[in-house]
Formats: sequence, structure tokens, C-alpha cells
Amino acid sequence: MTTERIYRTDQYQTECVTEIVNVKEIRGFDAIECRRSVFYPEGGGQPSDTGTVSSGDRKFLVTSAHDEGLEGPVWHYTDAPSGTFSPGEEVALSIDWDSRFVNMQRHLGEHMLSGAFNNLYGGINKGFHMGEDYITIDIDLGGRMLTDEELEHAQKDVNEAVWADLPVSVNWFDDYESSLALPVRKQVPHEGRVSVVMVGSMPEPYDCIACCGTHPSSTGQVGLVNIYKCEPNKGMNRVFFDCGRRALERLRADSGELTDIARRYSCKTTDLPSRLDRDAETISSLKGRLASLASYVSEAEKTAILEDINKEDAPVYAYQTDILSTDELLKLGFAVSGETSGRLLLFMQTETATCLLFSSGEAKCGKIVKENASAYNGRGGGRDDNARAVFSDIRDMKNFANAVSKMLE
Repeated sequence: MTTERIYRTDQYQTECVTEIVNVKEIRGFDAIECRRSVFYPEGGGQPSDTGTVSSGDRKFLVTSAHDEGLEGPVWHYTDAPSGTFSPGEEVALSIDWDSRFVNMQRHLGEHMLSGAFNNLYGGINKGFHMGEDYITIDIDLGGRMLTDEELEHAQKDVNEAVWADLPVSVNWFDDYESSLALPVRKQVPHEGRVSVVMVGSMPEPYDCIACCGTHPSSTGQVGLVNIYKCEPNKGMNRVFFDCGRRALERLRADSGELTDIARRYSCKTTDLPSRLDRDAETISSLKGRLASLASYVSEAEKTAILEDINKEDAPVYAYQTDILSTDELLKLGFAVSGETSGRLLLFMQTETATCLLFSSGEAKCGKIVKENASAYNGRGGGRDDNARAVFSDIRDMKNFANAVSKMLE
């Protein structure tokens, strides 16, 4: 049986009373097929409608809708326990209009932006995904990447068409060949009836594409189309954007964050780029000075460590610091071990509870870590001449160092 799909003739109708003609169980819940329905089933890149189904004083959620082909039945998946509904029962179907309208805005906006890339640059849309946080389309330009200027031009072009409040119509054809009477942007042959969504009017519509989704009756209802970014993807341009209410919500959130950042910098939002550039220069300068200071400290520490080592004849030498980073300590350890022999060096970075082991080969550093670190809540590994162990806290690290020192006495 074919379900009468009300959204095809009136995408603004949100409710209908209908008869259940079939029921099946889906994971312990009822799925119902009805004679007529306002629910759009998932397809064409557009999520299905959600809503409710009511019978008397009983009301259940319709969590999703699915069909068996464009002319087949529409199944409404509910949260009603299996056995709740039966064929012949009269029910009232109602969609979540806010969700439907957002999908309509996003779907038509996607058509229009894809059409803009096609009209302006000859780009072909070869991928479409309507996600929760954004929409993506993959525009194929034969390997060429879109420039920032082209993205801005396309966004301006599509929004001018949105604000022109062009008419949007759906034209049905008995077969694919008949649909070619319209200037369809992307020709995809298939069997059965074809619906073509036209933005604007003949003889030069803004866009014309085969689609089975729901769309507003005019472009002004899309509100706006906002491009977020464009990234290379398999030789194509993956464009991230959104439309209508979702785009407005994103812009409001971004604007709020920008205002907050400007407030923290005590400047206007328009002054942020220059302030960030100055901060970047300052940070770069500080990093250079820090590297010079770290080099100076490392050299001084190397001299002091070698003096201490030469005063003692112990097989293990332990050193700890919270000034040098782990990477800087690693360089220091290699420098010291290169001028000593016969000793195991334990260099501890107290801020990260990391112990670095160095040896000229007599003590096997990697083996020591592997056999002993876990007993002190540590983990790590390495080679015979150097290894690393990371601990949960400083106390565990020092206990490990003390145990290794006693072991090699």
C-alpha cells in the first residue's frame, strides 16, 4: 500500500487524523503504517520528522519515520510498547514543527548554496550531510580549491537570492526523461516519478534540482546562509555552513564569545586582530628569552652536577628540578652522561613526576624501569642507555629513586 504523503502537497500541515493499516514490532516497540501521514521519512540527506501519535487519551512519541521507496508505505517508529496499536485504529499524527521548519530552511539553503557554486564556478556537489552542528557539502572543481574571495562571493550571492524572497516550487514528473524539461543542475537518472525543486522562475531559475525533501515556499524563509569554513577533502572542497535558525544561533554564540574576549582585552572587537598580533610578538620574544635562560641554567647545572659527581664515588647520582622542563632535563642528562661513566643518573622533574635514567651501559635503564616502576605506581620504558618513568605523584617518584639507589649500592 502507498501512504498518502501530505507533506508533498502541503509542507506546512502539521497534524492529521488517519487510520492504521499495519503494525510491526521494532525492538519491542510498535511501528505503524497509516493511510495518510504528515511525517517526512528520512531520505535525501534530510532527517525524518519527529512528533507524536495519539489515540484517545493515549499519546506516544514518534521517534522517526522511514519509508520503503518513494511510492511505498511510511512507517512511524514509536515508543509505544509492542501490542499498543492495532490495524483499523484511528489515530492523530502530529509533527514537531520547529524541527521540521529548521530542516526545511537547511535543506533549501543547501540547494541554493550548491547552486551558487555551480553557477559561479562550475562546481559539482558530490556529497551532502546535514549534521547537528553544521551542514557540509563537497564541491568538486576538478581538484582546484576555492579561494576565500570565491567563498565570500558565493555567500553574498546566495544571501541576495534569499532576501529576494524568490518563489520555490516542486514539480512532479512521471519519469526521469520528462524531468529534463527543466534545467536540472545535477542529472541523476532513476526509475519512477521524479520531483524537481525549482528556486525562482523559468526561464532562468536560480536553482533547479531533483529532490524529495521538504522546503519553504519562498527563499526569504531561509533567513540567511552562513559559511563557516572550507577544507580540502579527497580532492574536493568540503564547505561547512548552516542556514536559518541554526545559523543565527551559531552567529549569536560566536558574537557573544567575541564580545567576551574583547572585554577581557579591554578593547573593541574590531581591535582584537591587532591586539592578538601584538601578544603573539610578545610571546615569541618571551619564548626566545626563556630558551636562552634555560640554556644558561642547564649549562650552570651541568657544571655543578659534574663537580658533585667527581666528589663522590657512589654508583647512583640523583638530581631533581622544577625549573627545567622534561625536554630540557633530557638534554641536560645526555650532556652529563656523555662526560661520566660507570654511574646511573636519576634526573627527576618534580612538576611532572617524571624520572629520567641515564647510563653508560653498566646499568640497564630500560630494564630497571620495566622491573621496578610499576611497584611505585609508575609506567615507562626505554633503552639500556636511557629510559623514562612517569609516576602518579612526587612521593612515588622519590620512593622509586631511593629503591633503585639501594638496589645498586
